[in-house]
Amino acid sequence: MTTESSTTSATSPAMAEAINPTVCPYAMVNVKTHIPMTLELRPSNYTKWSIAFHAMCGKFGLLSHLDVVSPTPTDDAWVQADFCIRSWIFGTVSDSVLNLAMTGAQQTAGQLWTAIAALYQANKAPRAVFLSHEFHSLTQGDSSIDEYCVRMKEAADNLRDVGQTITEPNLVLNLLRGLNEKYQSVADNIAAQEPLTFAVARNQLLLKELRLKNEDKVRAASALLAAFNGAPGGAPPAGVQQQQSRQRQQPRQQQ
Repeated sequence: MTTESSTTSATSPAMAEAINPTVCPYAMVNVKTHIPMTLELRPSNYTKWSIAFHAMCGKFGLLSHLDVVSPTPTDDAWVQADFCIRSWIFGTVSDSVLNLAMTGAQQTAGQLWTAIAALYQANKAPRAVFLSHEFHSLTQGDSSIDEYCVRMKEAADNLRDVGQTITEPNLVLNLLRGLNEKYQSVADNIAAQEPLTFAVARNQLLLKELRLKNEDKVRAASALLAAFNGAPGGAPPAGVQQQQSRQRQQPRQQQ
């Protein structure tokens, strides 16, 4: 009985491990709750995606997996965590990017991360020339202030991806340069402020946009009132007469 008990005692941990294998704590993490965007090849949203992915790995203490310089551990826990990170990449990157970055089943998460970064940082100098021209020639046109600010920020992010960081004061000055003429007065006021911040500039431009829209409404109402008062006999314009006629007919139809 002693031999039988010893055998059972010796084999039970292995049997327990086989029956209840260790589950990686990251296996059940829903990557989309942490990284809601999908990395696309064109148009590029690499900066936004890489910052979000880096933050997610930092949240779970897994940044070492993105480092391809350090020696790669081979213990089971590390390998399982690396598989999880790779699955996070697969779930947040488009097929067009994966087709260019993936090399095989033995590729680690760090190697895949580096390959993806290389796609967006290749040919930096030629791309920087075109992106810089696009950034410095950007104008508001028919865009709203919000749309224009988003386009300007995206152009600056694209330059940062190729190693050409745009400082915040330069970003604000370029934003003011491309504004429509009706915003020139507030643009001069913003340019005179210290320090120049993108958030403050956007907020002041949004306020100016709101005022301009309100002025347009007041002007339209004044024009309508002037047309009403200038009609022969004080009669309202034809459009107003038709609207008043429909309003008088509605109570009769209800009766």
